[in-house]
Amino acid sequence: MSFMIGILICGHGHFARGLIEAAEMLCGPQAYLQGLDYELNEDIDVYRRNLLAQIEAWEPQTEEILCLCDMQGGFPMEACLTELPLKKVKIITETTLTLLTYLLVRRNGSQDSHQMIDNAVREAREAIYVIDPQILFADQEGEAS
Repeated sequence: MSFMIGILICGHGHFARGLIEAAEMLCGPQAYLQGLDYELNEDIDVYRRNLLAQIEAWEPQTEEILCLCDMQGGFPMEACLTELPLKKVKIITETTLTLLTYLLVRRNGSQDSHQMIDNAVREAREAIYVIDPQILFADQEGEAS
């Protein structure tokens, strides 16, 4: 039996569903990748039970589970923190598509999970740019004159 790192995306609204759809467009269908969105007016206890049930369903087949949350301090992150303290779970907040795709591509490689997570976070931070089209195309306008 091979062991895998499971990835559970937790967020508000349609965050998890949208992120998984985008990631699978880039990386193909993925085993042990699930989302748990917290919907407006959803019963908090139901969300907590669903979270715990998903983690427990994966425990026999996974060596570790990463809970990727949409934001620091939000309810989905808090639920992961309070419901899963004795489980083999790590929580990562402020999840992006770059972070998720990095983890999906490398989760079964030779890196240990700490190294993989550190590298994924660094890649996600370095992928953030502010692009100002006026500055970007300013040189081209000067050349066209």
